[in-house]
Amino acid sequence: MARVAWSLAVPAAWLVCLSTAFGQEQPVRNITAVEFTGLTQANEVFVRDLVGVRIGQPLDPPLLDEAVVRLLRSGRFLSARYVLTDDDPGAVVTFELRERPVVTAIRFEGNSHFRDGQFKTHVTQAIGEPVDWFAIRDARDAIVAKYRDAGFGDIQVGYDTEGVTRSGELVFTIEEGLLVRIREISFEGNEAFDEGTLKRQVDTKTAMWIFRSGSFDEDRAEADVAQLQTFYRDEGYLDARVSYRRELSDDGEDLTVVFTIEEGARYSIEAIEFRGNSVLKENELSQLMNSQVGQTVSRLKIAADVRAIQKRYGELGHIYVAVQPSRVFSARPGLVRITIDIAEGEQYRVGRVVVRGNARTRDKVVRRALNLYPPDDLFDMTEVQEAQRRLKESRIFDSARVYPVGNQPGVRDIVMDVQEAEKAGDFIFGVGVTSNAGLVGNVVLDLQNFDISDRPRSLQELLKLRAFFGGGQHFRLEVQPGTELSRFRLDFTEPYWMDKPLRLDVSAFLFQRARNSYDERRGGVTFSLGRRFERGRLRGWSGELALRAEQVSLRELDLFAAREIREEEGSAVQTSLKVSLVRDGTDNRFIPTSGSRLRLAYEQFGVFGGEHMFGRLTAGYTWYKTLDTDLQDRKHVLKLRAEGGAMIGDAPVHERFYAGGTGSIRGFEFRGVGRRSGLNTDNIGGDYMLLGGAEYAFPLVGENIRGFYFLDTGWVGTSDVRASIGAGARFTIDVFGPVPLELGLGFPLTSQSDDETQVFSFLVGRIF
Repeated sequence: MARVAWSLAVPAAWLVCLSTAFGQEQPVRNITAVEFTGLTQANEVFVRDLVGVRIGQPLDPPLLDEAVVRLLRSGRFLSARYVLTDDDPGAVVTFELRERPVVTAIRFEGNSHFRDGQFKTHVTQAIGEPVDWFAIRDARDAIVAKYRDAGFGDIQVGYDTEGVTRSGELVFTIEEGLLVRIREISFEGNEAFDEGTLKRQVDTKTAMWIFRSGSFDEDRAEADVAQLQTFYRDEGYLDARVSYRRELSDDGEDLTVVFTIEEGARYSIEAIEFRGNSVLKENELSQLMNSQVGQTVSRLKIAADVRAIQKRYGELGHIYVAVQPSRVFSARPGLVRITIDIAEGEQYRVGRVVVRGNARTRDKVVRRALNLYPPDDLFDMTEVQEAQRRLKESRIFDSARVYPVGNQPGVRDIVMDVQEAEKAGDFIFGVGVTSNAGLVGNVVLDLQNFDISDRPRSLQELLKLRAFFGGGQHFRLEVQPGTELSRFRLDFTEPYWMDKPLRLDVSAFLFQRARNSYDERRGGVTFSLGRRFERGRLRGWSGELALRAEQVSLRELDLFAAREIREEEGSAVQTSLKVSLVRDGTDNRFIPTSGSRLRLAYEQFGVFGGEHMFGRLTAGYTWYKTLDTDLQDRKHVLKLRAEGGAMIGDAPVHERFYAGGTGSIRGFEFRGVGRRSGLNTDNIGGDYMLLGGAEYAFPLVGENIRGFYFLDTGWVGTSDVRASIGAGARFTIDVFGPVPLELGLGFPLTSQSDDETQVFSFLVGRIF
């Protein structure tokens, strides 16, 4: 057969070549007619324009294929193809089409809880447009979700596909079922953990007036089953099994969700073995691990151990280390053996540092966030991750990535890839109300990536914030007029003065505050120089030396103001030198969820002149811990704080310690706690202070609404302890822009007769 095919192919090829050689060509056929079949709804003129094929054109199959593609992409046809019919000397092109049905009406049947109009935003399928089955399915799912959010756990929504195809009428059939509210969540079979612990593991919640609807969601309940099972297995119950059932009340309106648990045996670690390690010895690896022989096996602990080992190897330059744990059941009941396999990889040092993405920001602003220097430093992955965090927290960049590149043996370059913030700065006009300071306006010019040397070449550059940009400095001008508090402040910060880890701050300020028996006014300047310790034993600490010079004025005293206040009436010059140390080990500077922050400070007044000579010693410690993270990655955070201070010498009334209000002891008015004097029982402050408190913050609704419980305690200037407990909520409402709002209720447990209490406190701020 192969020989026959070849013998026929060779003469044919010769004929083609001879034909071409003598200039003989096939005749060109033209299109003599363009016809369409299957059109019932679409306008033929529209379809002719869409295909773009005209009578008299040369017959070109690729162009006809493109016309078919355009027909299908229009969304109006289920299928399309063309057929050629001879029409000597040309051809007739017939497009055979099958139209997609068009929706002529949309109706809802069976709904009584919601009106038809309340579904319009959920249905994107438009009348008069071809059927879009994806949009119809999305509409059905959105209607189901709407009912479930309202408490209809058994909602069923369907539609007739044949009816839509036949008549064009889209009908959603709704079976609402009963409106139920979850009134109780219970657990069966749990012995190791109480109900309170288990309830924190599930997202299914009971109804709570205003805050929670208590609706039942089957998908959420199934996720809770998986979460409970994971929780048990993380606690060593490797055979645990969980399911749930629903129990309706007699009237069918109240629902109890019961989670049934088979705990099984709790497993412990029989042995831990390391394989593949040579850089770190077994005893060094054991010291990095929280999991130990004899302890309950925990997946979370093992995952943390893996991260600790990876981190240590990363600090030593083994940036591609792979750590893989495995778990094998022992022959002895209730025991498992843990094996940690380690592929150490090569050790690398730092090569070049490459900065990318900074269009206007100077390279050094990006590079100085990295505390690694070529060619001597090991490629420390921990420091690389810290540099990435510093860049993100600087608020100069919208995004930042720091990562290794290259293929040289023993060397990897570092790429610092950033994306600059779109805005050069913010101009903010706002107004706020607080129970501490009354009504306060706020006008702020805030430039995060300021450069004092980048002077404008024109007034237009200045007005459009195209100058003074790219140096990584911070400039802030704030004007705050208010009913009780007014303030003006100008701040300039150079975070790397002389390109060294030295922070230079210069501030000028004016301040006026209406006190109970007098008005307090201040005006002055502050210069401070801080140092961040990035290596050595003090790594993570920062120190600061600050000089303050100001004029303090106490005016408009009441007739019966306390003697201590009258002694300070008038104006006085005041200077001070302050030394402070701070160690910030929190995971986030702005919204911490773990870690701690320690602050120590001593300020000596009168060192450069002034009417008063005394000292002030202060200290503060705050500790954060994430207690739980729900399925939506929302965190339950415990915060503990302690703050204290002592005066050394005779301090004037305006520099003493006071307490009360938000940030101090809630349940009392601002400066509502302290020593009293005079006929007005004025608060004259204390020479020492000790405050403490605990706060538990948790998600309430969505991402932005959080609740909190608190306990505040402390004393100022006397041996009488004050304490309060309370609760509140923090959230953001949208009224012409985001408005932060905090509401709190505080109830004093111990107080004195002269204390000024305040059960309800609030904070409202609006940004226009």
